[in-house]
Amino acid sequence: MSGNAGRSLAIAATAIVVAAVATAIVVMGGPSAQRERRLDERRVQDLARIERGVRAYREQHGRLPRDLATLAQEPGRRLPRDPGTDAGYDYEAVDARRFRMCAEFATDTAQLPEGEESWSDEKWSHPAGRHCFERDAAKREEDR
Repeated sequence: MSGNAGRSLAIAATAIVVAAVATAIVVMGGPSAQRERRLDERRVQDLARIERGVRAYREQHGRLPRDLATLAQEPGRRLPRDPGTDAGYDYEAVDARRFRMCAEFATDTAQLPEGEESWSDEKWSHPAGRHCFERDAAKREEDR
């Protein structure tokens, strides 16, 4: 292989690698976009954990917890905090059966790249910004 042919091959290979990296960044988003999606995924997991705790509390006590501080007093219960800000999540009992949990999201699940919506099923779909999920503790999770 001559020097010119080797150099042309190296330039072509470099161009292909650069194009592949650029395409990956466009499709997947840059590192900050990926970090935001991971943080939102964690927020959804945290809210699901709170939901399970609220349901367990209601089953044991026959009522919803008044607030998250009440839920946190249960033995072995440690409440999650927002992974990006370390703030607590918002919770309120709407009535005897329904409750609301809120978080501040960085991303909109409707805008996720193709194939990435798998981590967020429909019951946890959310826009960017503050969003609340209302749940009925009397309904079983699989019935919702």
